[in-house]
Parts: sequence; C-alpha cells; structure tokens
Amino acid sequence: MKINKIVFITAFIAATVSGCKKEKFVEVNTDPTILASIKPEEQFLNAAIRAHNSDFEAYYDYYRRMMPWMQMATGLTGNSKNFLNDVGNFNQRYSVFFPQLGSILTDVQMIIDNMPAEEQAKRVHMRAIPDILKIYYAFYVSDINGSIPYNDAFKARYGGTLTPAYQSQQELFGLWDARLKEIVGILKSSPAVPQVSLGANDLYYNGDVTKWIKAANALRLKMAMRQMKRDEQKVKTIFADVLADPVQMSSNEDSWVLYTNVAFNNGGNWDPTGLRAPKPTVDYMWKNNDPRIGMFYQKNNYTEANLNAAKAAGIYPASTTWNPRQYVGAHTSPDSTQGRYSSWFVGKVVSPTLTLDTVSYLQYRMWQPASNNGTGRGFFPIITYADYAFMRAEAIARNYVSGSAEQWYNTGIEASIKFYDDAATRAQVQGHVPVTQAQIEAYKNAPDVKFNPAKALEQIAIQSYLNYYKQPNEAWALYKRTGMPNKNTALANEDIVIDAVVRDIPRRAALSVPLSTDANYETRKAALDEMAKDSDFGQGPSDVFGRVWWDKK
Repeated sequence: MKINKIVFITAFIAATVSGCKKEKFVEVNTDPTILASIKPEEQFLNAAIRAHNSDFEAYYDYYRRMMPWMQMATGLTGNSKNFLNDVGNFNQRYSVFFPQLGSILTDVQMIIDNMPAEEQAKRVHMRAIPDILKIYYAFYVSDINGSIPYNDAFKARYGGTLTPAYQSQQELFGLWDARLKEIVGILKSSPAVPQVSLGANDLYYNGDVTKWIKAANALRLKMAMRQMKRDEQKVKTIFADVLADPVQMSSNEDSWVLYTNVAFNNGGNWDPTGLRAPKPTVDYMWKNNDPRIGMFYQKNNYTEANLNAAKAAGIYPASTTWNPRQYVGAHTSPDSTQGRYSSWFVGKVVSPTLTLDTVSYLQYRMWQPASNNGTGRGFFPIITYADYAFMRAEAIARNYVSGSAEQWYNTGIEASIKFYDDAATRAQVQGHVPVTQAQIEAYKNAPDVKFNPAKALEQIAIQSYLNYYKQPNEAWALYKRTGMPNKNTALANEDIVIDAVVRDIPRRAALSVPLSTDANYETRKAALDEMAKDSDFGQGPSDVFGRVWWDKK
C-alpha cells in the first residue's frame, strides 16, 4: 500500500460534484472578506467532503491501527508483535477537525449571519444543520482525545481568540446534547418565510430537514450510550427525552451515510489490498450462514479446479479432497500468526500463474470501489438505521427504556443485512448476488443469532460489531463500553498474546504535550493536567492504554 502525498480537498470536490466554487476554498480559509462570494450551501458541501476524504486516516487509523486492534483485519502476514504499540501518525481525525472541518462548518453559519436580515430569515434551517455535523465530528475527535476546544474554537478570523479554551469531555457531552435538542426544535419550526434548501449540496440527505431531525436524535442516543459507565441515570433521561419525539429513524432510507463516486477515494492510501479477513468473525459468520460474509470478505482461491491442479503438480497427495468452504480467516494474536499458524500466510506455488492462498482477504471494493478497475460507488456510514435499532435494543435490555429488545434486535439485523446488500451492489462487488428474505429469516434463526433473553447483551453487541464493518472506531468504542466481543462470546475474538503474555489493547490516542512556545500553552497544559487527575488516565499523555473520561474502568 503506497503512501501518496495527501490531496487537498479541492481535488475531491472536482471529482465528486460539479458546479461548486471550489477555486474559492483556499481563499475563503485565509481571507474572510470574500466569504460573501461563496454560498453557504456550497461551503456545507465542502464540509461533508472534508469529513470523509482523509486518505491518511484510512491508511494509518483504520487499516493499520483500529482494525487490527479490534480484530477486524490483519496485515498480509498477520499481526506483528509490536502492532499494539506502533501508533505513529495515529489520530488523523484531530487535524481534520482542527482547523479545517470545524472552520468550514463555522463559515457556513458566518456566511448566513453576514447576509441581510431578509436572507437570513430564509436560512434558519440551513444555519442549524451544520452544527449536527460539527457536533458529530467534535464527538468523534473527543472520543479518543478527551478534552478539546469547542465553544471558542474556529472563530479567530471573525474576531475571536487564537487561544480557545479547552472543555472537558463531561462538559462537552452536556452542551452537545443540549444543542442537538435545540436544533431539533429549530428544524421542526415553521419560519414565516419559505426556507432555502441545502438541496444537492447536502450529500447526506439532499436537504431533507426531517431526515436531519432523525440524525440529530440518533446522535443524541449515540452520545448517551458512551456515558453509560459514568451516569446511567443521565443515559435513561436522554433516551426518554429523545424517544418522546415521534420523529425517529424508521428505515435504511434514514441512515446517515455519504455515498460517493468511484473517484472519491481512488488513491494509494485508500487501497486495502493485502488486508486479511479475521478468523473469529469469519468462523462466526460461516457457522451461522450470515448473508454478509461474501460482502465483507473474499473467497480464497482454493477452488476445486485449482486444488486438482495442485494435486496434479504434486503439491498435495492425490487422495486430498476438496473443502467447499472458501472463507477462511486469519488468526489475530501475534503468537499464533508468527508461530503455530504462520504457514497459513504463505501461499503454495502451483505454477508460474497459480499460487494457492489459504486465508481470505477483505472485500476490497467495499473499501475502495476502484479496486480491480471497478466503477462502483463508495459509502461512509455515520449512523445507520441498523445502528439505531441496536441502540434501542441495548437500551431496553439494560432497562433504560421499555419495549421489546427482541423486536429491535431483529430489526437491526435485517436493516444491517439490507444496508450492506445495497452497498455491495453500489460498490459492484464481484460475484455479489442480492440477498433474499428467506436468507435473512434463516440467519435470524441460526443457533448463535436467534434471540435469547439470557444472552441479549452479548447478542446485541455481536450484531453491532458486525454492523460496524465500515466503522472501526465504533467497534472499538463498543468494546470499550461493553468488553464484547471477547473469547467467551459466541463470536470469539482471541486474546491478544505476545510472547506468551495476554496484552491489553489501546484505548485512546497519544496526546501531545505542548511546547512552552505554543501560543496556547497554558490552556492546553491545564487541560492535560486536569485529565491526568483521573486515575484511569494512564501513565501520562502519551499512554495509549490510558482512558478518556467516558471510558471509566
């Protein structure tokens, strides 16, 4: 996987949407006097693109860190002994948000605020929506960084401070929830004048305000669940408040997801080639006939014809029988991949044109549609309907709210399968055959899948984990919240064993200590010192095995 120089946002805009004033982007970020020359909806389009176009994040954060840590993939030869400690260039999300994405979203609102009053009145809804994306991404950044600047950030060019105050994660959760609730009220309001829609510049919902209300409500639930180890009563209160609103996600059409064309992530850093499928997940999916297995992973090349060729070449004895199971995952623990099972990662050369490879790979086009000359569409989920359904199921199972955990659990399973079925079709996954309802029903009744109240939390966690196939940060957060999946669950992730010692996985980003010459030194240092007062913080800012506030032991 070759690392290419990062491409600036305007290149992605050119590849994705025509008609946007992309040539103004750099100027707008350095010269606020020309903000009036770009429409707020065009700047919102820029924001949506910037939220997802970080090829360094794909390369360093997803493929090299979170996915191996969460046993969602391994490298070509398995996980190395240092894979838990190699965190160079991790935490790309921070530099996406500060100052770029946060500034772009702030610009949208400032452009509106600088319009005449009659034009502002037409954009009440448009002004509120950017804060939903801004809160989500700030939450995403804080998720592994803890305290961050928020209220005072991104305003320097408008007369604000160059040294914004940091706010604790606990404080941020409160103000974000309150703002999202406020936004829902604004979006439900009926201003005196017709509203200008974001329209096609809204790459998520095409300007559909009702869908943005649903996204805001789902985000409130998502953030509430992060706090379950700190304040269950607060979680219950937020769930009750959100679910009192009848405007909720109700189908995959409501999922908060960005769909892109093939050019969006057609670069070397996005290339997932060589990433192996994980044995625990593949085994679970195979055992239970999960219809998503072919959407997530490729078959190995042990076809009957190739095995016969290998037997004819003397690679295997003539008595060798063909195994029709071609989905085989890699062990994830370094002591296994570098020891007993190291041979699994070595192909058997049959001829100059055929090497048999035992272990499956990720389904490349689900990560990069351009793989192998593909022309399909990519997808970047934020909160899917399946995710929403599993949150509802878990909240019921934990007695946070009333309802049927089984109903929401099954709803989530069906929504997830249909979501990935549609995504695989869009991505033009080779050999993909649309899923039937009979396959879905059979899966819901499979031995480890059929709802069992005694194992409800485990089952919900496993299905959430599978649904997070394209969202390793959420799989990581799920594990930090619940400790699942693990070696004792039906989807039996391995203990990570290195030199015969079971190791912990990282739990946050390494935080940098500011230099004394930093203009915001005092504020940043104070934020770190305050976080360090928590006994769970770890051995210092750079300790990735320490924890942020929500991840309480």
